[in-house]
Amino acid sequence: MPRLLGRSTDNIPQDNDQKWPNKNAIGDLHNSGINNVNYKRQLAIRDAMKHAWSGYRQYAFGRDELQPLSKSYNDRWGNWSISLVDSLDTLSIMGMQDEYNEAKDYVRNIDFTRSPAGFQVPMFEMAIRALGGLLGAYELDNDPMLLQKAKDVGDSLAIAFETTTGLPSTRIDLNNRRPGFATTICIAESGSVQLEFKKLSQLTGDDKYRKLADRTSDVIESAPRKYKGLYPSYISVETGNNVESSVVSVGAYSDSFYEYQLKQYVLNRNEHKFKDQYIVSSMAVKEHLVARDPKNGRLFLGSLSYGGFTFIQEMEHLACFYPGLLALGAQVLDRPRDLILAEELAYTCYASYAMTPTGLGPERFRFSDYEPVGHGEDAMVPPKKKSNALSGQDKGIKRDTDGMMSIDRRYILRPETLESLFILYRVTGDPKYQEWGWNIFLGIEKYTKIESGGYAALKDVHETSSSDNLEDSMESFFLAETLKYLYLLFSPTDLISLDEYVLNTEAHPLKIIK
Repeated sequence: MPRLLGRSTDNIPQDNDQKWPNKNAIGDLHNSGINNVNYKRQLAIRDAMKHAWSGYRQYAFGRDELQPLSKSYNDRWGNWSISLVDSLDTLSIMGMQDEYNEAKDYVRNIDFTRSPAGFQVPMFEMAIRALGGLLGAYELDNDPMLLQKAKDVGDSLAIAFETTTGLPSTRIDLNNRRPGFATTICIAESGSVQLEFKKLSQLTGDDKYRKLADRTSDVIESAPRKYKGLYPSYISVETGNNVESSVVSVGAYSDSFYEYQLKQYVLNRNEHKFKDQYIVSSMAVKEHLVARDPKNGRLFLGSLSYGGFTFIQEMEHLACFYPGLLALGAQVLDRPRDLILAEELAYTCYASYAMTPTGLGPERFRFSDYEPVGHGEDAMVPPKKKSNALSGQDKGIKRDTDGMMSIDRRYILRPETLESLFILYRVTGDPKYQEWGWNIFLGIEKYTKIESGGYAALKDVHETSSSDNLEDSMESFFLAETLKYLYLLFSPTDLISLDEYVLNTEAHPLKIIK
């Protein structure tokens, strides 16, 4: 088994079925000293999960989300106990057995076939958080109750697909058992239920969920497009045609659609058409969306106006999942050049954190200028300017003065950069990704931790002294994704091995179908 420790393409496996490096294949990297450091960091991250969970348990248990500043809660997702369900596999992975058992016992009494009067259930969020959370917990636990609850959720979500095109409606009127009214849906919503539905079909033996997912994928794929491999962010539920006013990006409204092209193939290696779609899309992303800032040499992922062919030199935090996707594709599909691009883009995402006084990254940042790189070929050549951040230090990154400018300064506890660091570490074994992740964790601890329990979103990542810089919000993905990716970044690589599991877009582990 090769050791994937650096940039050299000589160490990229040539066999498409090559295993991921395990904890014994990394060699000297996992000596006892480093293992001890990693273990201590794991404990610190688990303590953070305990602190977040204690706030939720005390002030919001059984509700959708903790509001940590007011020591209250909200039920913005229809009171399906979303933070609790979304956290199940995180609690299990971290060995928080008492908390897990209490949460699982609560799940027994949740009715996933109903919602509050007048509330329409959001299809996509419940697919990735509720269905994904229950499936992930079942994969680790094998309790039939969890699978039955997942089936209940799947049956409720299936109502959304009762449309003329087969594209799902964005919301579901559960109490009247009909889809909510919707004229359009973004491709991230319609194209990111496939893993969950296909896994549910595999586990229950009921093929209806897979058929719904595949029909949706076929409608999206058959719509005419201006850019081969790139999809406008919105599609008509009524006609199946693309919406001309859309943008093309791998950020908001589109992100997980591209993620699930590859991951459907990872889940089931017989799904070759999704592998082919991913390859075409990744090549189109390199050609049309990857650019380099000539001032600082950093590669970034911009977006295109679908109607006007205008390049927008901004990058969203949400797009920072894409380096990890490229790294996953590099490993699974034997595409070593994609790994080089993945590392460059991950560096940019980390730089967006390191350039701020809090060490936390903004929702959106802009570049002063850009140069197209064409098929990503320029990404194969290291930029002229490299800061010390590449070796795990952030002192070489200037704060908002070298071409990167924060234009949405919030940090809402998002996981995407950490997701990419986790996958890149699993692929390369390079400890700099652990150091970058640890630096981010320190920023989370210092600036978002609430003494009474929980963590809160930041209004401005450039503000360190204001007493009014926190928002009364802790989204469930902080528990499901952010802290889980951090924990796994310092774990032996056979914990949630990427030979055995594929993670859905909410970081819920689904066993690869053999």
